[in-house]
Amino acid sequence: MSNINMRKTLSEVKSKFEIQFSNSKYLFILSHMRSRSSVLSHILGSNEGICGYREMHKSYVNYKDVVNMKATLKEEFKDEIEGRYLLDKILHNNQEISRKVIDITNPKFIFLLREPESTIKSIIKMGITRGNDLYKNPKDATNYYCSRLNRLSELAEVQNRDFIFVDSDDLVKKTDSVLSSLTGWLGLESPLTSDYKIFNNTGKPSHGDPSKNILGGKLMKTGGHPEIEIPSQLLQEANVSYERCKRILT
Repeated sequence: MSNINMRKTLSEVKSKFEIQFSNSKYLFILSHMRSRSSVLSHILGSNEGICGYREMHKSYVNYKDVVNMKATLKEEFKDEIEGRYLLDKILHNNQEISRKVIDITNPKFIFLLREPESTIKSIIKMGITRGNDLYKNPKDATNYYCSRLNRLSELAEVQNRDFIFVDSDDLVKKTDSVLSSLTGWLGLESPLTSDYKIFNNTGKPSHGDPSKNILGGKLMKTGGHPEIEIPSQLLQEANVSYERCKRILT
């Protein structure tokens, strides 16, 4: 074995040892863009039992990725994080959690889905507002949505670990019930509430929802985008992906 490979192996063993003998817990939101994942992660991260509130844009393939996650959160919060859930959310297909990382961290997963029409309109609006050509038109936005939900369906089908499904509309319409269920499922000492903290990167691009709504500090229902139209064929395709994924999760 070369010196480089030996150092990599030793580093991996050290990282695995650090995870095994830590009392940190791991929580991931598996969802798609514009699903209200930012407000949910803020609600979760405002609880004293959870550390994290934003999208870290990373995969968890090796044990070192988990150790780096923990180090990043510890540096950002300047606080004791042992014994708390460490939170991240994954919204894109190019970010993954490997089976070996799942096996050693034994994380909890929140699958969060929002119905197609409002989601796709919100993605398009975001693309227009932020000048992102990738999501400005209905076809590209729908392709992202369908591809992401198809991947979530695959993850759910092979996921025999601890997960819960949250309907994004229920988060707004049945807030107390949803948050009570999450509180019990996570075993939190203090209940989750619809009010949340504003953190250092709240509202900043690349960390989650960049709109002013997230700066309100309270879960609220926002208006739709009636000015945006989605061709019926695209909406039908999106509905097929949505219904299939929701059926698997429930």
